[in-house]
Amino acid sequence: MRIEKTEQGKTKNGLRYYLFPRTSFGEQMAAVLVQRGANHLFWKGRDGEKICFPQGTAHFIEHKLFQQEWGDAFACFTQNGASANAFTDGDRTVYYFTCSDKFTENLRLLLDFVQKPYFTKEDTEREKDIIVSEITMYEDDPMWVGYYQMLECMYGKHPIRNRIAGTAETVAEITEKTLQKAYACYYTTDEMALICAGDIPLGEVRRIAERVARRETDARVYFPTEDAEIAEKYRACERRLSVPQFQIGCKLPPLPKQDWLKKRMAAGFCMELLAGESSVFFQKAYEWDWLGEALGSAFFCGEGYAFAAFSGSGTHPEETADFLGRELERLQREGFSQEDFQRIRKKHLGQLLRQLDTPQKLCFGQLAWARMDATAIDLLTCIKTMRQEEVEKMLKEGFSKENMVLSVVK
Repeated sequence: MRIEKTEQGKTKNGLRYYLFPRTSFGEQMAAVLVQRGANHLFWKGRDGEKICFPQGTAHFIEHKLFQQEWGDAFACFTQNGASANAFTDGDRTVYYFTCSDKFTENLRLLLDFVQKPYFTKEDTEREKDIIVSEITMYEDDPMWVGYYQMLECMYGKHPIRNRIAGTAETVAEITEKTLQKAYACYYTTDEMALICAGDIPLGEVRRIAERVARRETDARVYFPTEDAEIAEKYRACERRLSVPQFQIGCKLPPLPKQDWLKKRMAAGFCMELLAGESSVFFQKAYEWDWLGEALGSAFFCGEGYAFAAFSGSGTHPEETADFLGRELERLQREGFSQEDFQRIRKKHLGQLLRQLDTPQKLCFGQLAWARMDATAIDLLTCIKTMRQEEVEKMLKEGFSKENMVLSVVK
């Protein structure tokens, strides 16, 4: 596999950047990553002062940053022929645009509004109704409800269990002063990165990045001490679905940041062995008509948490979850073949290759890899050098049937 060059570095003011020059693409994309999100609620300020932001604060800032003193940044992107958007999750906030013209003009706009918050009392109050409507919309999504049920079953204290946008009650607590204080904590240069891909003017991009002002804070984030055990085993809610949807979670011990890349990859191998399309689990669940397709799966890790999540739909969620747990124990006892290991390695290599064929996939991939201080080259190296013994160790020491939970929406 050939991976084209990525240019990465850091400006004199501490802003990291990852540049993917690809002259073969007519489209360009740029994204600003802020490594602060919904999980970063608890801070210690100067002299040990404790600061606690309401749930949904990071998401609220994301909404408000596009509203500038001079007008709406969204409208400016549209006038420049660009499509802009943003999102917040537990560990990060991301602002991005795609375009096929006026890239440097749009890049200046992106970096300008992210650095210049404009929070007023009137605009903050108006935005609350919009955010509460968004929260209500998500509450109507069975998979979304099931996902957070699963997190609440696994975690009793860590903010990963909280809704990203917060609740109507926590949003009501947020004021323009809350946003100003949180912005000062979250949006520091050391926690930000710029990612650009496509037919981009490298020299001009570097010059624009160098103009980003340095921002620092004396406050430090911290997390409540989480129990090693799960909070509860099972939870279900009624939504009158014709076929139940379910999420199966497995809580793992938190991972040191320097291990995120390797352990995350090893966990991905484990999940494929356990529940992938070629697994004994899926073949039997399909034969019994419990599943029509393989479970969706993803592994998540961050500061103070790590978990595997499987999602699917079927008429026997409890039996499916129990069988998955028993298959985990069987794999832990019996192990797996070198042939299976090599097959999964090839699958991961193919998935990585598909992440490199458009500017958008490159940028979204790097948004995930940057959290691990990695690039596609590091992922490629990690996949190629992964040893069967490392996956076996993760399977036996990381995964546990006792720490598996089931969330069902019926």
